[in-house]
Amino acid sequence: MFDRTTSIVTAMLALLGVSALVGIFYLTVTGGSEYVEFALAMFMFVVTLIGSYWFVVLGPGRRL
Repeated sequence: MFDRTTSIVTAMLALLGVSALVGIFYLTVTGGSEYVEFALAMFMFVVTLIGSYWFVVLGPGRRL
């Protein structure tokens, strides 16, 4: 369904999103800086936007 490049980029974006989510959870539990937590939330938002765009451009049945 997807070629190798699409699979790699999708996996990388998923890994970045999950790591930002874990970082936000860790900072929330330990009482870390709100500024770092906000930066991680913005990073996760950007990763979500890139992933959504990537799916629209190279979704099922589409090729560049």
